[in-house]
Order: sequence, then structure tokens, then C-alpha cells
Amino acid sequence: MGRQINFFLHPDDQPSLDKLLKSFGKIILLPYYHHDNKISTVEDTIVRDVKKEGARIYLVRQEDFKEIKLEHISKFNYWLVADNKLPVLHFDRSIFKDNKIHSGRLYFQPQFADNMQWIKKSDTFINWADNIIKTVRRKLKKYKHKMGNYEYTGYLGDNALKWLKEHKAEVGAAGHELIPAKMF
Repeated sequence: MGRQINFFLHPDDQPSLDKLLKSFGKIILLPYYHHDNKISTVEDTIVRDVKKEGARIYLVRQEDFKEIKLEHISKFNYWLVADNKLPVLHFDRSIFKDNKIHSGRLYFQPQFADNMQWIKKSDTFINWADNIIKTVRRKLKKYKHKMGNYEYTGYLGDNALKWLKEHKAEVGAAGHELIPAKMF
């Protein structure tokens, strides 16, 4: 089973999370899309053009970079990181679009299936990825949302929490969006 944290970030929260993520050693950031069969990198995790970039960034420890492989998606003529077996931390960035904050998450699988066998990823990778998720969980603000009869605990950046309160935003789309009250 994967390990993750889901969260909401306002665009003004992105630089501080980017800095935090980069504090975990020598990390290489890989974009979601690759437009040729060469692994490219990006300098930061800041969202600029989600349509062009995609929402996902991969965090890779420098020592694991040699394992990265791409797979071609011929229908769309681009390459993606073949991430199932690789020691990568998925960073699905929180996107502010159409006056809504769409949730983001950090996620990884500590093991994968190969030839009907479970194969565990390295302990050093698992500890590194777990440490990032735990640290992000401690740095973000916990906030309890009502969703019908249920209470949902979310994690928000400081500016996302401020935006939520200013706009009396509520959780929508099954917990994946913060929507201002005036949009209901």
C-alpha cells in the first residue's frame, strides 16, 4: 500500500514548500512530460503552466537517478517516467485554477509487483520518502472540514488557510477541491 499526504496550497505557499522539499539532500526534480527520449530536469516545483508542464513532478535522490527510465506514449508522442518500479516520490502539485484550489499530494509505493512477486524498494529510499511526508505533514496546518455527515482533516499551507477563511471555502469534488462559498 502506498504512503501519502494530500494537501491544499495557494500559489503563495509554493515557494516555501519547494524550499522544504529541496532541503532533503541532493534531489533531482523530473517533469511529468518528456518531449524526447531524454530525461530532463526542472529547477523547482513551482506551477507556471500546468497544461504544458503537467501537475506532477518527481523527486529523485541523486543516487537513484541512474535507475530512471522513460516509456513512450505513442498516441500523444511524449515520454513519461516509468514510475511503478522506480524509487521516486510523486509530487502532484496543488493547482489554483478557476478560483478553486485543487488538492495536491506527495505519494510513493514502498514495494511493487514484478512477475507475481512483491519486491520491496530500498530501505534508504523508503526512509527518505517517509521522512519527507512526515515533515510536510508537520509543517502544514491541519484543518477539519465538514463533508455532509463526515469530518475530513485536511492539510493546508498558511496562505491556503487564509484564502479558505476569506472566501468561506468548502471542500468539494470528494475532497479534491476548495471551493469559495459564493460558487455553490
